[in-house]
Amino acid sequence: MMNHIREGRGLRALPGLLLVGALTLSLAGCNTDEIVEVEDPAQLQPSETNSADAVPALVNGALRQFIGGYSGLGDDSFMSVSALISDEFYYGDSFTTRNAGDRRSMQAPILGNISDTPFLRLHQARMLARRAYAAVNKFEDELADDPDAFRAELRRTEGYVYVALSEGWCGAVPFSNVPDEGEIDPAKIESGQPLTVAQMNQAAIPLFDEAIALAADVTGTRAATVGKGRALLNLGQFANAAAAVANVPTTFVFHLEHSTNTSTQNNGIASLIDNGRYSPSNWEGGQNASGTAFRPDNNNTATAPASAEGLGFRGAQDPRLPYLLTGGCFTSAIFCFTNLNYPDFDADVPLASGVEARLIEAEAALQAGNVDLMLTRLNALRASAASLLPLLYPDRIQGFPASPGVISLAALTDPAAAGATAAEAFAARRNLLFRERAFWLYNTGHRQGDLRRLIRQYGLPQNQVFPSGPYFRGSAYGSDVNYPVPFNEENNPNFVRAGCITTEA
Repeated sequence: MMNHIREGRGLRALPGLLLVGALTLSLAGCNTDEIVEVEDPAQLQPSETNSADAVPALVNGALRQFIGGYSGLGDDSFMSVSALISDEFYYGDSFTTRNAGDRRSMQAPILGNISDTPFLRLHQARMLARRAYAAVNKFEDELADDPDAFRAELRRTEGYVYVALSEGWCGAVPFSNVPDEGEIDPAKIESGQPLTVAQMNQAAIPLFDEAIALAADVTGTRAATVGKGRALLNLGQFANAAAAVANVPTTFVFHLEHSTNTSTQNNGIASLIDNGRYSPSNWEGGQNASGTAFRPDNNNTATAPASAEGLGFRGAQDPRLPYLLTGGCFTSAIFCFTNLNYPDFDADVPLASGVEARLIEAEAALQAGNVDLMLTRLNALRASAASLLPLLYPDRIQGFPASPGVISLAALTDPAAAGATAAEAFAARRNLLFRERAFWLYNTGHRQGDLRRLIRQYGLPQNQVFPSGPYFRGSAYGSDVNYPVPFNEENNPNFVRAGCITTEA
């Protein structure tokens, strides 16, 4: 079973080492004040990182900051904010930033948005990865570990930063840099040029290629390979994306690991749902017969209401999204449900998988007009759902009140109606494919990017893709499909706010 779990190495081990050291002290004449006077291993001064001994911590620090940006340090992350602006989540508290994200009507950058912290952490991860890479080069001959393994991990991390920023934010994200060595001096910041969505994904591909070439372990190679396939898919290079991931086994999973050791190691989704901030949605953007907003929180209907752009994630009773009613949200008038794929604070998050690889191949088949191959790829995954879901989500709890413990997905058939035009047939098959992606990749940070691709690559209008119309908590949905660059980038002379268009896919 290829179920590979990663987090910053050493984040758990160090406290245990300190405990072992304390137990070896002689109890006779023991000064208890001296025992507790220890340095925090999570905090190092820049001068203490200029050695070969510090390199593993630098590499781990970059990965940990990426985890913080992508899946959270017990708080908001790319995964939660991308779920909110799409049809995966609705919000359950009273924060204006969450209202803005859920309603697709962002606040002015000077006021802040829920996406600001994930944006900063992802850029910090990129900067830390670059500096750690330089440290590996500097101390290569003194390292006990394989320097190429470190380099591969850092380049892979950096590649995923570009992909996440391309999917979640506007097409004018600046990439500034600090010197790769020495003190971090604000006066030495190199203000970066804004990159478009395409340019961010183009920048990710050589980073993944380097990671693939350097990786000494098959796990790292496959994780970078799926990342490359994801970037190519974002660029609309469907055949190249499928070719890139062809050798990734379906059972492969690369996890970002979370833990209960500290609150900042908690799974961000589990923590936020536990606090009543978010909930899995159902037919978001739908309307009742009277034209009022359909509430995605107080029903589990399997029947789509009128004009619902969002999917019936709960109503489908699909084993790929197990959930449980938890009661009132932070705002008690709103009902909340738990995503049982992440039931606990230590639940791990699949960043890349063989399932994603097969979905990429299915989309390439759709684009090539090979409907049989598309259905073969999709049905092979569905037939293996009982074995694949525990690999993707090792902490998951399966079951619904109506069918506890059942993991079974029926085979799909061609959804094109008899006599349909070529355009109608393609649309039906496209909708089926993206529904399968939505359920297999639910709440893993893929949905917002997929909805944007439906606009950018498939030519659909945003109000037929993202939830639109009357909003269930008052007012109406806006037209934003991505998040703005935070206000603190205004000091970058190369960044032009007008170029950051949140309504463009």
